[in-house]
Amino acid sequence: MSVSYSVSARKNPAKPQEAPKFYAQVQATDECTFDVLTRAAADRSTVTSADAKAVMDNVMNIDKEKLASGQIVRINDLGSFRLAISTEGVESADKFTAANIKKARIVFVPCKELKDICKTLSYKKTSTVATKGQGGSEDGGSENPGGGGSDGDQGENPLG
Repeated sequence: MSVSYSVSARKNPAKPQEAPKFYAQVQATDECTFDVLTRAAADRSTVTSADAKAVMDNVMNIDKEKLASGQIVRINDLGSFRLAISTEGVESADKFTAANIKKARIVFVPCKELKDICKTLSYKKTSTVATKGQGGSEDGGSENPGGGGSDGDQGENPLG
């Protein structure tokens, strides 16, 4: 199975005078919903889809409680979830208050088995999205403005 990608032009915000460079971004082919996931889990085990949903709902609620209390949630065969914060810097530690914290996010670190999937992927180019006047092929691909050259961003918050 191969991962589909498209190519699009991106300017370097630190060097706006330079010509854009072209980067690949993954193009999702579909979405696996919670219902599909729980039905698949039920098909592979002795539990019903409703049982799988109930367990996953409970895990979600417990994860939210544990993260909100500052704990790292480690699910052995999946990975770990932890909180991270973005803050404004101040001149000295005694001037720092909670008001300097601007936002929180949840960071997911996959287990080794999930990370290893990335070593075995193959890729298939689906389209090239060119910025006007930058050359390249314009064969009807769709640009994802939130994408980038490498998809290290965690994207949507997996815990709501």
